[in-house]
Amino acid sequence: MLEQIIPTIFYIAIFTKQFYLFPSGSIGLADLFFAAAGILTICAAFRSGAKMLYREDIPWAVFLVFAAVINGIYFIKTAEKNLLLHSLYWFYSAFLIWTFRALYSDRFMGGLCQVCRLNILFQLLVLFSGRGRYFHESWGGTRFMGTFNDPNQFAFFIFTMMLVLFMEYRRKGIYTVKTRALFWGMCLLCVFLIGKAKSTGMFVGLLVFFAVLLWQFFWDRCRHSKRKIYWWIGGAASVAALALVVYLIWPGADFDVSRTDYTIVSRIQQKIWKLANGNLYDLLYDRSAERLILEPQYLLYGAGEGYFERFIPQNGFEYLLSPGVFDVFHVNEIHSSFFDVWFSYGLIPTGFLVYWIIRKVVRCERAQRAAVLALLAESFTLMNCRQPFFWFILVMAGMSGMIGESRCRSGGREEE
Repeated sequence: MLEQIIPTIFYIAIFTKQFYLFPSGSIGLADLFFAAAGILTICAAFRSGAKMLYREDIPWAVFLVFAAVINGIYFIKTAEKNLLLHSLYWFYSAFLIWTFRALYSDRFMGGLCQVCRLNILFQLLVLFSGRGRYFHESWGGTRFMGTFNDPNQFAFFIFTMMLVLFMEYRRKGIYTVKTRALFWGMCLLCVFLIGKAKSTGMFVGLLVFFAVLLWQFFWDRCRHSKRKIYWWIGGAASVAALALVVYLIWPGADFDVSRTDYTIVSRIQQKIWKLANGNLYDLLYDRSAERLILEPQYLLYGAGEGYFERFIPQNGFEYLLSPGVFDVFHVNEIHSSFFDVWFSYGLIPTGFLVYWIIRKVVRCERAQRAAVLALLAESFTLMNCRQPFFWFILVMAGMSGMIGESRCRSGGREEE
């Protein structure tokens, strides 16, 4: 009975994850359901004698210990409780990873995909109902963010729904007209919603996702074809077409995003313009990453995560920026999952976490690898390590490569 209730509670958590009733970082309704599902899973595991520890997650556990110690040291030095809060975020992520791994099965994933589709359709309904939230730029531009507090949160949520559906679609390998239409229909809806959020970070993820799929399609057809020359000509033509698109959207020297219709294309043009007309300091400032070069010693031994007021630049850093770029220094984390973790915890702990991630990428089924590479590419542009689906997708990648379809049907566990 308990084993039947737990997945339902987990599904409710997935559905309610899209409702942000309080400021970001606060405990939400979904967190309560996640906690309940996890606690009940522990109880069920104890009762049945199921496996509790997974050797493949030892590198993650080592990173977790390092993170807690480093944040603890800086808490003792500064008495800033925010440092302990970020440690709790990591412990919570570890708890969710364990819960997801323990629940993983063919049946469980089928139900999870149904909830993912429901989430996509619900946000589409919110958009067309006119009741969604919007982020307003200072000059009047808007970005859709559905029921979320931030357009990037919304776009990442939709993006990960699509990746989960893709990974399960590819894992089963059932490519009927119905399954193809269902997945690609949902995929188009996700691209449409991400376009409404105008998230350039998620655009990078989508670009990598489709680029990997196209390369796999090209390579598989080309190497088995008796007329390889035609495939290479087609590939060259595709690259030329892509170059033409880049040329057509390349912004002029006088580009001003506030004078455009403010679409995802104009935001891409804005990023290109900043890269083409600015300097390295502009790029770092845009991602709150100037501390990487101002205080590089923390890349070795870690600065702790939290109490970001420590890193407000001094001594006129704003004068190194291009004219019109500087607004105000924002007190927040680096907008990059990898670089934020590296700066916060140093080289050795980050090495353990990266090793854990690489093992998932290597073990991932080739058919699913586009999703994992897209997720990692996007994570370089935003800090998503506190989002459950970031870790769920990586766990899915590792497990899909380690267990066969027969083990999945029997609710098998990932073992070494």
